[in-house]
Amino acid sequence: MQELLDKWGIKVDYNILLSMWNESHRSYHTQNHLLELIEQINEHKSKLSQTQYEKLMLCALFHDIVYDPMCQDNEEKSSEFFINCCSEKNNSDLLEIKQMILDTKNHESSSELSELFNHFDMKVVESDYEKLLEWERGIHDEYKSYGDLYKSGRLNFLESLLDKYPHNTDNLLKLIEYVKTNY
Repeated sequence: MQELLDKWGIKVDYNILLSMWNESHRSYHTQNHLLELIEQINEHKSKLSQTQYEKLMLCALFHDIVYDPMCQDNEEKSSEFFINCCSEKNNSDLLEIKQMILDTKNHESSSELSELFNHFDMKVVESDYEKLLEWERGIHDEYKSYGDLYKSGRLNFLESLLDKYPHNTDNLLKLIEYVKTNY
């Protein structure tokens, strides 16, 4: 990864980035989430140009680099952190990666590559119930400071996924019921 950062003129040590992914307040948005994204990108590598592959890898590395559950601007801060690490601030490829990071806020894609990354980022929603429950527990642990507000916000979010992921309705409905009865 350090070679990739160096190749793209991104002036940050990979170990510093990993330490950010390992911050104690993270339960879901951890190195495991990063590694799952990297695995998915690697699985699709043969379908991508080298540049697309590298953009996706950089987006994975930086998309949740700044993560504070008490803040509403993590994606903005992550994209700014990314661009501030770049030697060239106006390079169109780097600006595209910055936009892809911003696109993860609402998972609304601005390009085909962004759409692919958002799919990878939300892949957990297509999982079986056990994996969804693991995801929920991690998210809850990160956001438990919100108290009762967590439950209503989370239910709204999970219910919004039903139309987007109709093939996993049964598992999502079980997860919604879990949130309703356990918080």
